[in-house]
Amino acid sequence: MAHLIGSFDWQETSLGPISDWPHCLRSSVDILLGARVQIVLFWGPQFVAIYNDTYAPTIGDKHPHALGRPAQEYWAELWSDLEPLLTRVMKTGGTVSAKDRPFYIERGRGPETVYFDISYSPVHGEDGAVAGVFCIVNETTELRHAQETERRLAAIIASSDDAILSANLDMTIESWNKGAERLYGYKAEEAVGHSVLMLIPDDRRDEEYDLFRRVGLGEHVAPYETQRRRRDGTLLDVSLTVSPIYDVSGEIVGASKIARDVTAKKQFERFQAMAMGELKHRVKNVLATVTAIARQTFVNSDDEREAVRTFDERLASLARAHDVLTNGNWEEADLRTVIDTALLPYSPDRFRIEGPAINVAAHTVTALTLAFHELATNAVKYGALSRAGGVVSIGWLPSPDASRLTLEWKEQGGPEVVTPSKRGFGSKLIERLLASELQGEVRLEFVPSGLVCNVNAYLAKEKEV
Repeated sequence: MAHLIGSFDWQETSLGPISDWPHCLRSSVDILLGARVQIVLFWGPQFVAIYNDTYAPTIGDKHPHALGRPAQEYWAELWSDLEPLLTRVMKTGGTVSAKDRPFYIERGRGPETVYFDISYSPVHGEDGAVAGVFCIVNETTELRHAQETERRLAAIIASSDDAILSANLDMTIESWNKGAERLYGYKAEEAVGHSVLMLIPDDRRDEEYDLFRRVGLGEHVAPYETQRRRRDGTLLDVSLTVSPIYDVSGEIVGASKIARDVTAKKQFERFQAMAMGELKHRVKNVLATVTAIARQTFVNSDDEREAVRTFDERLASLARAHDVLTNGNWEEADLRTVIDTALLPYSPDRFRIEGPAINVAAHTVTALTLAFHELATNAVKYGALSRAGGVVSIGWLPSPDASRLTLEWKEQGGPEVVTPSKRGFGSKLIERLLASELQGEVRLEFVPSGLVCNVNAYLAKEKEV
């Protein structure tokens, strides 16, 4: 700025050439150029602007054009606000100051409201009259926005139902919201300044030490479920989210912890697991009873004994489907798991299974399990699994919108396949059950190189209309 001021054509301004400037003006310019704070000097009746390097960025694209020009030209958008302040100093000879004073300004980034700490002081001329206004300013816009953000966050934390606390790396609690009071039973004044270990069950203290060690090292800590101890000594299940706290230099100085009470959820999960276990037990008992009745009823001939064996195997397949559903809470299951479970009785090296991870609905699990059982049984008797070296390839793909599923069972390396003259129960079960339960199309192709079963079905529980 010293170079700009020295080379500026002041002859064309009301100030005249620098050589004619009064001592008070030259001294004021020397002071502002040597200062490391934001200073602008408005001189004379027109308030001609002279400012330093530190001030220049605060006026954006007004610089350098505003230098040496009357203030009203380049501060036009805020002149109705600025002019009374400058005039007051000129007329009264007093200082005008304010903290976080708002100004509307346009400086190349569009209209904006900015904030400044200001101190406008008079500069007296040789005759003792006020000749100019010496303005020391400090823009606080970013600080104010940061404080507003901090206040909003503090309000959110204070009103949150979740228990939120912060602690330094020495594990000393430094903040404690109302949610923490409700969850843990301690008032803020009873918790702040004390160790977080007051909340940790004795058998989980090593877990807490390791947590703060990891936070201090900058490691990511994924949300997890654990237990905490209330003031009355009772234990509760919580879901915990932990984040590092940084100081102004970017160093990690502590951790914030958000805890949500999941006691009711954990109790329900335990009840659900117990209920599922009981259901699984009862289903197996029913299937065992049905098997026993079948064995006692059909025992008179080899054909009947073979029918009982086939019936036993189908019931066992159905039981395996129930096991898969029990592990998935009777809602859905992973397709690969369904296929692996259905084919458990057979050697895995005889199968080539490939497809993306995808879940199928409960009713689909039972249908697929029974269908794969029938296909595998047929392959053992007549198809690829009846000969050494024969293999079965199983593959699937969802549609781009994930609404449909295409699946293929393809046998290779078995005896030459001939289209049967009539369809047995297994074929009917595959075509009719799968088509019905999957709300799609099932096609069995008896090609000479091996049986191929193609399935095209909806993934949704119910077909969309």
